[in-house]
Amino acid sequence: MKMLRLLCVVVGLWRTCLTNRNCPDLFIDSCHCTSERSKELSRQNVRVKVVCDDLELMDTLQPSFLPNKTVSLILSNNKISLLKNASFFGLTVLEKLDLRNNLISTVEHGAFRGLVALRKL
Repeated sequence: MKMLRLLCVVVGLWRTCLTNRNCPDLFIDSCHCTSERSKELSRQNVRVKVVCDDLELMDTLQPSFLPNKTVSLILSNNKISLLKNASFFGLTVLEKLDLRNNLISTVEHGAFRGLVALRKL
């Protein structure tokens, strides 16, 4: 029984370390970052989800501030009005981008450049 408890503690600490390593501190304290291992047996990648909703952001986050393993970026319910050129450049594994309930009035040419994995929702 003691070994089982020890194993549970070790697994919990390992998950905490993995989360911290793959979700570095973001420059916006109110954003949340979570990571999980891919469920596919052939892929041993970590999938990162970044949630920055309801923060009254006026602009998208610089892609260099986000983990490069970000597969889901939630920026809903903010005050983003402009999507600049290369707003999401470098987020090559991004699959989900949620920009609902923003004030987007202008999308510059190339705003979505570099997004190859984005799924149409």
